[in-house]
Amino acid sequence: MDFCRREERESPSAPKSYDEIMDEVTQWNIENTNILQILREDIADERLLAWSEALKEGIRQVMRGGFLQDEPLQEAYLDLYKFIIQERIKLARDPSMEKARGTEDTDPVTVCIVCGIRALQRQFGMPGLMSIMRFKLLQRYLEKLLP
Repeated sequence: MDFCRREERESPSAPKSYDEIMDEVTQWNIENTNILQILREDIADERLLAWSEALKEGIRQVMRGGFLQDEPLQEAYLDLYKFIIQERIKLARDPSMEKARGTEDTDPVTVCIVCGIRALQRQFGMPGLMSIMRFKLLQRYLEKLLP
């Protein structure tokens, strides 16, 4: 009987999903930085909604041969990418970012901004949650388009 109960429990060493890991990093950055307060001041609700709606469509699905086929989505993706890059520059010296948590291949400030956007989306029940993977896709496709 005890054997059956052990099988029903989740294995403590079971690998976490990507979303679970993103949620953990997001929670850490929300609790240890001022990112939500900063982003609430810097992002209008309409802008956040436009990003979420574009992300819901899927970056790969919209990209065709290195070109974006849908103009409103192109504008939303470019705006989101530029915002993250500009916000990163702005926050690089912010004292609260010293505790920001990054990933193996993405700096802590960028990860913190992505996590803050994700938290705001979740707070408002918006679709297309932002993630590091989505940021990397944006970076891959949009760096070519920027001067």
